Amino acid sequence: MAPWQHLRSTLDRPRDRLGFPTVFLSILLGATLALSACGAQEAGAAAIVNGTAISEHDVQIVADQINALALGGQKISPSEVLYILILAPYVRDEAKRTSKTVSASEARKAVAKVADPAPATIEFVQMQIAGQRLDEASATSILSKLRVAKITINPRYGTFDAVKVVITATSPNWMKASAASPAK
Repeated sequence: MAPWQHLRSTLDRPRDRLGFPTVFLSILLGATLALSACGAQEAGAAAIVNGTAISEHDVQIVADQINALALGGQKISPSEVLYILILAPYVRDEAKRTSKTVSASEARKAVAKVADPAPATIEFVQMQIAGQRLDEASATSILSKLRVAKITINPRYGTFDAVKVVITATSPNWMKASAASPAK
């Protein structure tokens, strides 16, 4: 008897037929709960850091605005933008603690070629400038705080490695490319 025939004969027994929907629903519920633990828990969130969402919209607008300034064609990826937006509040707090803050007007000057930069872009630039001003002790302090932070990342951006404090790319197999529409 072929393996699938054995399965079929097992499922044909009356006691198994009654249990099959229950087993199937249990597996489905378990899979749903497991998958809901992956990635961001809020619609439109690229990441959630200690309960605060970073929106996919912010990540994209920052990437677009910063890439518009890119010299030499070097572009920043949305995952890199997300990583910097995750770091931003920690760097901002450390810069404040060490009196090395960066004002919004200073950040605006750095991106003067961007007409009406988004608030997330200003925060991104403030983090970049402040990060350059901090010393090794400050960097160590920030990393230790990030290692214990509760950070959930939308799988499209990768996964957060709390030990290395990096976002690692994940295989895009979970996303299927849509077929191109035929030209008319």
